[in-house]
Amino acid sequence: MGSGIWIAIALVLTGVTIGYLFTKSVERSASADLSATMSRLVALINADARDAAPVLIGSLPDPRYDTPISGLYWQITDLGSQQMIRSRSLWDHVLMLDTPSEAGQLSNVHGPAGQSLLAFSLTARFAKAKSERRFQVIVAQDRSILDEAIKSFGRELAVALLILGSVLVLAAILQVQFGLSPFRKLRQDIEGIRKGAASSIDTTYPLEVVPVVSEVNALLSLQQKSMDFARSRASDLAHGLKTPLAVLGTIAYELEEGGDKRSAATIIDLTNEMRGRIDYQLRLVRLRQRVRLHALSASLSNVVPRAIAVLKKTRTSKHLDWVVDVIDGLDVDIDANDLIELVGVILENAAQWATSRISVEAKKDAAFVELRISDDGPGIQSADLRTIGRRGGRFDETSSGTGLGLAIACEIVSLNNGTIAFERAQLGGLEVTIRLPVAD
Repeated sequence: MGSGIWIAIALVLTGVTIGYLFTKSVERSASADLSATMSRLVALINADARDAAPVLIGSLPDPRYDTPISGLYWQITDLGSQQMIRSRSLWDHVLMLDTPSEAGQLSNVHGPAGQSLLAFSLTARFAKAKSERRFQVIVAQDRSILDEAIKSFGRELAVALLILGSVLVLAAILQVQFGLSPFRKLRQDIEGIRKGAASSIDTTYPLEVVPVVSEVNALLSLQQKSMDFARSRASDLAHGLKTPLAVLGTIAYELEEGGDKRSAATIIDLTNEMRGRIDYQLRLVRLRQRVRLHALSASLSNVVPRAIAVLKKTRTSKHLDWVVDVIDGLDVDIDANDLIELVGVILENAAQWATSRISVEAKKDAAFVELRISDDGPGIQSADLRTIGRRGGRFDETSSGTGLGLAIACEIVSLNNGTIAFERAQLGGLEVTIRLPVAD
C-alpha cells in the first residue's frame, strides 16, 4: 500500500515536471520558428521603394501564409506613413499589439477568428541618405496549434505514466510477495514450534535469511538447554531430598515405637510437608511455559470423560454418582498434558471430599470454555475460600479438601490466560469454575 502511494506521488511529480519542460520546449521551438520567419520577412522588405505602403520583393515559402485563417500570419506597418501590408491569411484583420516594442518580443494578440496568437514583433530600421524608414513587423502563430501539441503530448504522457505506474506497482507487489515469502515460511515454522510440532527451524532459506534462522535456532536451543538444565537440577534436588526424608520417616517410626509419640508426630508432619513441597515444585517444572503468542489446542470434551473413567476405578470413587454434562467440540487453548493435569487435580479433590455426588458441567461462549465442578462434601467456609490455591502458603494453611493440588491448578490456569474461582456449591460442597480461552 505504501509503495503504491509513493509510486503514484513520484509519477505525478514526474508527469508535471515533464509536462512543464515539454511546454517550455514547444514554446522555445515556436519562438525560434517565428524568429526565423521574422528574419526572412525583414529581408524581403524593399526599403527603397517610394510607395507609402511597405513593399516586399518576394513571398514566404510557407503556403499557409496565403491561406485565410490558417494559423500563421504576418503584418508589416510603415511607422512613418502608417500604411501596412499583411498576409492573405489575416484577411482583413489587423494585429494590434498592446505594448509595441522597438526590440523583438513575444506577446499574445487576438487573431482573425478571435483566437489567441503567439506573436513575435520588432521594429526594423532602414537607413537612407537623408532619412530613415522604420517598419513594425509582426509574425504570429495560432496558440491552439501549440496547445493541441501540448495536450496531445500530455495525454500520451499520462497513458505512458499510467502503464509505467501499473508495471511498477505490479513489480512492487511481486517483489513484496517473493521477497517476503521466506519470512512467511519462517512465521509458519515458528508457529509449528509454538504448537509443539517442531523443535527447530529448517535452514533451507535464502542466504539473506539464513543468519536470522540460525540466530532463532540458537536461541531455541539455548532456551531448551536452560529448561532441561533447570528441570534436571530440580529433579536431582528432589531425589536428593527424598532419601533424607525417608530416613527422617524411619526415625519418626522408631521414636513412636519408643514411646515419644509427640516428637514422632512432629517429624512426620514436617516430612509430609516437605514431600508435598517437593512434589509441588516437580509438577510446576513439568508445566509447559508459554508466552502470549503460543497457539495450543486440547479437547476438554475428551479429557473430562477419560479422567472420570479413571477415577471411577479407584476405591474412594466407586460409590459416587457422577452427573456429567459436557458437550462435544470444546477445544481450549492449552497444552494437552497441562489440561489433563488440571482436570485431574480438580476431579481428584472433588472425589476425595464428595459424600455421594459430583456434578461436572462444561459449556462454551464466544471466547471461553467454562468448566464447572461441584461436590456435595462438607465444603469450605466462605472466609476461607480466598486462601485456596494461594502461592507460597504452607500445605496445612488451607482448609480440608484443598492443598498443593489446587495450587497447581491455579498455576496452570494462570499460565494459560484463564481464570479459576472457588465458591460454595448448591450441593453443599466446593464448586470450582474454570474458564479457559477457546482454541484458535
